[in-house]
Amino acid sequence: MYLDRLEYKKDVLRPIDVRCRFISAVILLITVVDTANLAALLIVIGVCVIMLSREPRITLLRLIPVNIVLAAVWISVLFGLSVSGAVLYTLRINAAALIYMSFIVPVSISALASSMTKLKIPEKLVSLFILTYRYIFLMSGRLSTALISMRLRAPKNREIYMWRNFAAVFAATTTAAVLRARRTSIAMISRGFNGAFPVTHIFRWKFYDTAFLALCVIASLAIICVNYI
Repeated sequence: MYLDRLEYKKDVLRPIDVRCRFISAVILLITVVDTANLAALLIVIGVCVIMLSREPRITLLRLIPVNIVLAAVWISVLFGLSVSGAVLYTLRINAAALIYMSFIVPVSISALASSMTKLKIPEKLVSLFILTYRYIFLMSGRLSTALISMRLRAPKNREIYMWRNFAAVFAATTTAAVLRARRTSIAMISRGFNGAFPVTHIFRWKFYDTAFLALCVIASLAIICVNYI
Protein backbone atom coordinates (compact mmCIF):
# COMPACT_ATOMS: atom_id res chain seq x y z
CA MET A 1 0.00 0.00 0.00
CA TYR A 2 1.65 3.19 -1.21
CA LEU A 3 0.62 6.70 -0.20
CA ASP A 4 -0.10 8.83 -3.30
CA ARG A 5 1.87 6.37 -5.45
CA LEU A 6 0.79 3.20 -7.22
CA GLU A 7 -2.57 3.30 -5.49
CA TYR A 8 -5.54 1.50 -7.01
CA LYS A 9 -8.30 3.96 -7.82
CA LYS A 10 -10.80 1.43 -9.22
CA ASP A 11 -11.69 -1.23 -6.69
CA VAL A 12 -13.99 -3.91 -8.08
CA LEU A 13 -14.56 -5.29 -4.58
CA ARG A 14 -15.51 -1.95 -3.03
CA PRO A 15 -19.08 -3.05 -2.06
CA ILE A 16 -17.72 -6.05 -0.11
CA ASP A 17 -17.33 -5.61 3.64
CA VAL A 18 -13.65 -5.14 4.60
CA ARG A 19 -13.89 -7.92 7.19
CA CYS A 20 -15.14 -10.28 4.49
CA ARG A 21 -12.27 -9.26 2.19
CA PHE A 22 -9.72 -9.79 4.95
CA ILE A 23 -11.01 -13.27 5.88
CA SER A 24 -11.32 -14.30 2.22
CA ALA A 25 -7.79 -13.10 1.45
CA VAL A 26 -6.32 -15.06 4.37
CA ILE A 27 -8.15 -18.25 3.32
CA LEU A 28 -7.06 -17.96 -0.31
CA LEU A 29 -3.48 -17.04 0.56
CA ILE A 30 -3.06 -20.05 2.84
CA THR A 31 -4.52 -22.29 0.14
CA VAL A 32 -2.46 -20.88 -2.71
CA VAL A 33 0.94 -21.07 -1.00
CA ASP A 34 0.29 -24.73 -0.13
CA THR A 35 -0.97 -25.98 -3.50
CA ALA A 36 1.20 -27.75 -6.05
CA ASN A 37 -1.34 -27.78 -8.88
CA LEU A 38 -0.16 -25.55 -11.72
CA ALA A 39 -3.59 -25.33 -13.35
CA ALA A 40 -5.20 -24.09 -10.12
CA LEU A 41 -2.48 -21.46 -9.69
CA LEU A 42 -2.90 -20.27 -13.27
CA ILE A 43 -6.67 -19.97 -12.78
CA VAL A 44 -6.19 -17.93 -9.60
CA ILE A 45 -3.69 -15.67 -11.36
CA GLY A 46 -6.04 -15.26 -14.31
CA VAL A 47 -9.02 -14.32 -12.12
CA CYS A 48 -6.95 -11.80 -10.16
CA VAL A 49 -5.56 -10.27 -13.35
CA ILE A 50 -9.12 -9.83 -14.65
CA MET A 51 -10.10 -8.15 -11.36
CA LEU A 52 -7.15 -5.78 -11.67
CA SER A 53 -7.41 -5.30 -15.44
CA ARG A 54 -8.81 -1.77 -15.09
CA GLU A 55 -5.40 -0.58 -13.89
CA PRO A 56 -2.82 -2.81 -15.61
CA ARG A 57 0.08 -0.37 -15.28
CA ILE A 58 -0.10 -0.28 -11.49
CA THR A 59 -0.39 -4.06 -11.29
CA LEU A 60 2.64 -4.52 -13.54
CA LEU A 61 4.75 -2.04 -11.58
CA ARG A 62 3.86 -3.82 -8.35
CA LEU A 63 4.71 -7.25 -9.79
CA ILE A 64 8.15 -6.19 -11.06
CA PRO A 65 9.88 -6.10 -7.64
CA VAL A 66 8.14 -9.35 -6.66
CA ASN A 67 9.63 -11.13 -9.65
CA ILE A 68 13.03 -9.47 -9.26
CA VAL A 69 13.22 -11.16 -5.86
CA LEU A 70 12.21 -14.43 -7.52
CA ALA A 71 15.30 -14.19 -9.74
CA ALA A 72 17.18 -15.85 -6.87
CA VAL A 73 14.92 -18.89 -7.27
CA TRP A 74 15.82 -19.21 -10.93
CA ILE A 75 19.51 -18.82 -10.16
CA SER A 76 19.07 -21.78 -7.80
CA VAL A 77 18.19 -23.91 -10.85
CA LEU A 78 21.89 -23.81 -11.71
CA PHE A 79 22.65 -25.39 -8.33
CA GLY A 80 20.21 -28.28 -8.44
CA LEU A 81 16.70 -26.88 -8.07
CA SER A 82 14.40 -28.38 -10.70
CA VAL A 83 12.83 -26.12 -13.31
CA SER A 84 9.37 -27.39 -12.36
CA GLY A 85 10.07 -26.45 -8.74
CA ALA A 86 11.12 -22.94 -9.77
CA VAL A 87 8.01 -22.56 -11.94
CA LEU A 88 5.77 -23.75 -9.10
CA TYR A 89 7.36 -21.40 -6.58
CA THR A 90 7.10 -18.46 -9.03
CA LEU A 91 3.43 -19.11 -9.67
CA ARG A 92 2.69 -19.44 -5.96
CA ILE A 93 4.33 -16.12 -5.12
CA ASN A 94 2.69 -14.30 -8.03
CA ALA A 95 -0.72 -15.75 -7.16
CA ALA A 96 -0.32 -14.70 -3.53
CA ALA A 97 0.81 -11.21 -4.56
CA LEU A 98 -2.15 -10.80 -6.91
CA ILE A 99 -4.63 -11.96 -4.25
CA TYR A 100 -3.13 -9.42 -1.86
CA MET A 101 -3.39 -6.69 -4.52
CA SER A 102 -7.00 -7.58 -5.32
CA PHE A 103 -8.35 -7.97 -1.78
CA ILE A 104 -6.18 -5.90 0.58
CA VAL A 105 -4.21 -3.21 -1.25
CA PRO A 106 -7.19 -1.05 -2.33
CA VAL A 107 -8.48 -0.88 1.27
CA SER A 108 -7.54 2.19 3.31
CA ILE A 109 -5.34 1.69 6.35
CA SER A 110 -8.07 2.95 8.71
CA ALA A 111 -10.67 0.53 7.35
CA LEU A 112 -8.23 -2.37 7.38
CA ALA A 113 -7.08 -1.68 10.95
CA SER A 114 -10.69 -1.28 12.14
CA SER A 115 -11.65 -4.56 10.49
CA MET A 116 -8.75 -6.31 12.23
CA THR A 117 -9.97 -4.95 15.58
CA LYS A 118 -13.54 -6.10 14.83
CA LEU A 119 -12.20 -9.57 14.02
CA LYS A 120 -10.78 -9.73 17.56
CA ILE A 121 -7.14 -9.47 16.52
CA PRO A 122 -5.22 -8.18 19.59
CA GLU A 123 -5.56 -4.41 19.74
CA LYS A 124 -1.89 -3.83 20.46
CA LEU A 125 -0.94 -5.89 17.43
CA VAL A 126 -3.27 -3.72 15.33
CA SER A 127 -1.68 -0.59 16.80
CA LEU A 128 1.75 -1.94 15.94
CA PHE A 129 0.54 -2.55 12.38
CA ILE A 130 -0.77 1.03 12.05
CA LEU A 131 2.38 2.63 13.47
CA THR A 132 4.68 0.43 11.39
CA TYR A 133 2.72 1.35 8.27
CA ARG A 134 3.05 5.03 9.14
CA TYR A 135 6.77 4.97 9.90
CA ILE A 136 7.65 3.01 6.77
CA PHE A 137 6.35 5.90 4.72
CA LEU A 138 7.94 8.53 6.92
CA MET A 139 11.27 6.80 6.37
CA SER A 140 10.53 6.41 2.67
CA GLY A 141 9.85 10.13 2.27
CA ARG A 142 12.94 11.16 4.23
CA LEU A 143 15.12 8.69 2.34
CA SER A 144 13.77 9.85 -1.03
CA THR A 145 14.53 13.49 -0.16
CA ALA A 146 18.04 12.62 1.02
CA LEU A 147 18.86 10.62 -2.12
CA ILE A 148 17.62 13.39 -4.42
CA SER A 149 19.63 15.95 -2.47
CA MET A 150 22.72 13.74 -2.64
CA ARG A 151 22.35 13.28 -6.38
CA LEU A 152 21.93 17.01 -7.05
CA ARG A 153 24.95 17.93 -4.93
CA ALA A 154 27.22 15.17 -6.21
CA PRO A 155 30.43 16.23 -8.01
CA LYS A 156 31.10 15.18 -11.58
CA ASN A 157 33.25 12.27 -10.50
CA ARG A 158 30.49 11.09 -8.21
CA GLU A 159 31.11 7.34 -8.47
CA ILE A 160 33.85 7.72 -5.85
CA TYR A 161 31.44 9.24 -3.33
CA MET A 162 28.10 7.63 -4.17
CA TRP A 163 28.43 4.23 -2.50
CA ARG A 164 30.26 5.64 0.50
CA ASN A 165 27.45 8.12 1.15
CA PHE A 166 24.62 5.59 0.89
CA ALA A 167 25.48 4.11 4.29
CA ALA A 168 25.41 7.56 5.88
CA VAL A 169 22.04 8.37 4.29
CA PHE A 170 20.43 5.13 5.49
CA ALA A 171 21.92 5.51 8.96
CA ALA A 172 20.67 9.10 9.26
CA THR A 173 17.20 8.10 8.06
CA THR A 174 16.93 5.22 10.54
CA THR A 175 18.20 7.36 13.43
CA ALA A 176 15.73 10.13 12.64
CA ALA A 177 12.87 7.59 12.52
CA VAL A 178 13.85 6.13 15.90
CA LEU A 179 14.05 9.57 17.52
CA ARG A 180 10.71 10.58 16.02
CA ALA A 181 9.14 7.33 17.24
CA ARG A 182 10.33 8.04 20.78
CA ARG A 183 8.91 11.57 20.73
CA THR A 184 5.62 10.32 19.31
CA SER A 185 5.43 7.56 21.94
CA ILE A 186 5.97 10.04 24.77
CA ALA A 187 3.36 12.39 23.32
CA MET A 188 0.78 9.60 22.91
CA ILE A 189 1.28 8.26 26.43
CA SER A 190 1.06 11.79 27.85
CA ARG A 191 -2.32 12.16 26.15
CA GLY A 192 -3.67 8.94 27.63
CA PHE A 193 -3.05 6.46 24.82
CA ASN A 194 -3.61 2.93 26.16
CA GLY A 195 -2.10 0.97 23.28
CA ALA A 196 -5.31 0.58 21.24
CA PHE A 197 -6.66 2.77 18.45
CA PRO A 198 -10.44 3.28 18.33
CA VAL A 199 -12.55 1.76 15.54
CA THR A 200 -13.27 4.60 13.11
CA HIS A 201 -14.95 2.63 10.32
CA ILE A 202 -18.63 1.65 10.13
CA PHE A 203 -19.22 -1.96 9.08
CA ARG A 204 -22.43 -3.42 7.69
CA TRP A 205 -22.31 -7.12 6.86
CA LYS A 206 -24.82 -7.91 4.11
CA PHE A 207 -26.05 -10.96 2.29
CA TYR A 208 -23.68 -10.56 -0.65
CA ASP A 209 -20.76 -10.48 1.80
CA THR A 210 -21.79 -13.92 3.04
CA ALA A 211 -22.19 -15.11 -0.55
CA PHE A 212 -18.74 -13.78 -1.49
CA LEU A 213 -17.10 -15.42 1.52
CA ALA A 214 -18.84 -18.70 0.72
CA LEU A 215 -17.60 -18.46 -2.88
CA CYS A 216 -14.01 -17.95 -1.68
CA VAL A 217 -14.28 -20.89 0.74
CA ILE A 218 -15.65 -23.11 -2.02
CA ALA A 219 -12.84 -22.01 -4.35
CA SER A 220 -10.30 -22.76 -1.63
CA LEU A 221 -11.76 -26.23 -0.99
CA ALA A 222 -11.78 -26.91 -4.74
CA ILE A 223 -8.08 -26.02 -4.98
CA ILE A 224 -7.29 -28.29 -2.02
CA CYS A 225 -9.26 -31.19 -3.54
CA VAL A 226 -7.58 -30.75 -6.95
CA ASN A 227 -4.19 -30.62 -5.25
CA TYR A 228 -4.67 -34.06 -3.70
CA ILE A 229 -6.28 -35.79 -6.67
